[in-house]
Amino acid sequence: MGKQSGMPLRVHQIAEALHREFDDLISMSDALRTGPEEFERKFLSRALAAFVARKLTGCDSAAAAGTLIDGRNDLGVDGVAFTDGGLHLLLIQSKWSDKGTAGFGVAEALKFVQGLRIIDQQRFGRFNDQFQRHAEQVKAVLKDPRGRITLVTVLVGDGTLSNEVLDCFHDVQREFNTDYDRKLGYEVWSAQRVWEAVRDDLAEPPISLTAPMDKWIPLADPYEAYQGRVPAAEIAQWYEEHGDRLFSQNIRRSLGLTEVNHGLVETLTENPEDFWYLNNGITILCDHAERQAWSRASQAPVRLRMHGASVVNGAQTVTATAEAMRRAADMASQAYVGVKVITTRHCPDGFGTTVTRTTNTQNQVERRDIVVALDPVQSAVREDFALSLDKSYTFRRGELDPLPDAGCSVVHAATALACAHRNPDLAVRAKRSTDLLWETGPSGAYTLLFDPAPNAYQIWHSVLIMRAVGAALEESKGQREGRARAVAENADLLLTHIIFQRIGTEDIDSSTYDLDAARERIPGLVIEGLTWLIHHLDAEFGPTSFISSTFANPDRCRTLVRRVLSELGGGKTAPDLPTEYQPPARGRRTRRPNAVPTLVDAGRLADGTPLTFAYATQNEHDALSAWLTADPRRGQAAWTNNRSKPLVWAVDGNRYSPTGLVTHIWDEAGWDPETRPVAVQGPSRWTVPGEGTIWQLALEVLAQRDEELDNAADRQASRDATMADDLLALASKVRSRLEPTEPSTAPLDDPEAGLLK
Repeated sequence: MGKQSGMPLRVHQIAEALHREFDDLISMSDALRTGPEEFERKFLSRALAAFVARKLTGCDSAAAAGTLIDGRNDLGVDGVAFTDGGLHLLLIQSKWSDKGTAGFGVAEALKFVQGLRIIDQQRFGRFNDQFQRHAEQVKAVLKDPRGRITLVTVLVGDGTLSNEVLDCFHDVQREFNTDYDRKLGYEVWSAQRVWEAVRDDLAEPPISLTAPMDKWIPLADPYEAYQGRVPAAEIAQWYEEHGDRLFSQNIRRSLGLTEVNHGLVETLTENPEDFWYLNNGITILCDHAERQAWSRASQAPVRLRMHGASVVNGAQTVTATAEAMRRAADMASQAYVGVKVITTRHCPDGFGTTVTRTTNTQNQVERRDIVVALDPVQSAVREDFALSLDKSYTFRRGELDPLPDAGCSVVHAATALACAHRNPDLAVRAKRSTDLLWETGPSGAYTLLFDPAPNAYQIWHSVLIMRAVGAALEESKGQREGRARAVAENADLLLTHIIFQRIGTEDIDSSTYDLDAARERIPGLVIEGLTWLIHHLDAEFGPTSFISSTFANPDRCRTLVRRVLSELGGGKTAPDLPTEYQPPARGRRTRRPNAVPTLVDAGRLADGTPLTFAYATQNEHDALSAWLTADPRRGQAAWTNNRSKPLVWAVDGNRYSPTGLVTHIWDEAGWDPETRPVAVQGPSRWTVPGEGTIWQLALEVLAQRDEELDNAADRQASRDATMADDLLALASKVRSRLEPTEPSTAPLDDPEAGLLK
């Protein structure tokens, strides 16, 4: 493409780079009837979004082109991409200008925000076919408490947003985020930033770093390496000079100021002398290193000059150190960071990649390990479970969860106790992240739930009620659509809290607690409570309010709990919800899926997904329970994507079909063939913890396919209707031109006469 008249040089260079990278990758079939200039503008705008997606995610060019959804029914979103292991959703909108003057107005910002709102309500059918490829992963981000969303605006202009546009973004952030959960952010790419990224693609100059290191240890064999302490101020200076280029070889960039990073900053600014002891430090790969000792004394501090350096582990430590220096340099500068430097010039090929991968995938010590595993209360609860209930209770990470009938883990226990607690804030915390359940201190969830220690009856009854609510809610989801279904998925623990408060927890810690009576009430309460919850969500905060952020907001959740409990206690009939919240009548016949091929084809389960055995009848429970609980591995298997024998039994490592493994267990347990069933539906007997049986997951896959077909049919009907309208309008214009007009009285040589008229 030649340089167009009036196009600034850097804009021309960006356009050339976009053509080189994406000419054969981006579909332009919907723009074939446009003029050359409009076609070019559309291409460059789409390529611009794809380019930024590649830079932000680290994917290749073909994958970046696959992020595009620009076109009819894109609802203001040009690209959908994912990073940070799929937990960070990037919604990209790009604007091209040949003159480098692209702007972003209020109308465009409002459309962008409206697209986000429709995504939050899971009304994915409003989007075009290109978006549907990403729908399930978008839903996963919305559902995961660790998920984040960033609105990315890319402008071939100076990148300046008006105050009105900034107000739009800040307003939606205030609505979407909470004081506890900063899920939504935005960023702007200007023409300058795009040009710099294009330039960096061509040749990123290697980074050289200087590290004054004390307490250092050299290693020469088999590979040259150094380990020691480096002042935090030096680490921060690296980031100030080089930014994210420091992490060019890392598997991920900085995650921003996450909850963990806030803890790092707090330690650096309040207890800097403790930081070296509490932090894992950073690992640096470099091409080669030069060292200069500050003195001739043995083990005197050394200054390392590292050429071609990259931080391959510890990006969060680096960015937290830089932030701490910005906030309180006088305190943070007193801290030291542990640094390991490995030179690669004499290493075998691929060694640097191995170091990067392994240092980022080793198990980390979590708060649960420190708080729970060392607390004698948990050992006492385990003992109480065994002596009072003859059941298992696990609390250390790595221990297998007991079979559902055989007991529970501390995660299930803490979640159930949080829902049963009179303060709904604890259910909100549990929904956001189970990590928040291990906080200590006067208002920490762990302290509130386990001090004083609950007995085995209280925990077990609470877990069983939570499971019953979950099962009833799963049934109710099928009767909800769109926004209502999204509420059912996001409000599960809050609804469990409401039902606990409604049925009461008096005597729940007693062996005489009437659990059956409580469970009989649950299905009806779930239907009624969920209906009231949806009704009051819309009434209190509006039918377009963000769902995921509402159920992460303790203030809003307290309001909803009060409203719903008041309605349930007043005996009012639950209101009728809008028709768009109800699933449309399906004309298809209910299908009986072949579960294993259905799941394998859909890629629904990853290899290694754990499965647990589920009893079908009381007779089976009586025949197998003693044998299964004698060795927990007997009820455990792992999924593999194999069409005939997908289950690997934990006992012998052999492969089985779901049905084959059930019958094998019957045989091994010695269940009399005369008293056991003649046949068994194996897929309904193996459960993915927290998700459902293989059979249920296969039904969900088929339901999703039906929904996609229905959405595609709806979109096609909309396109057909639009085409019909266009044809009618065209026919009307043709008729108007063909209708006879009154004879003209103008002279024949009058240029305004006759047919010209």
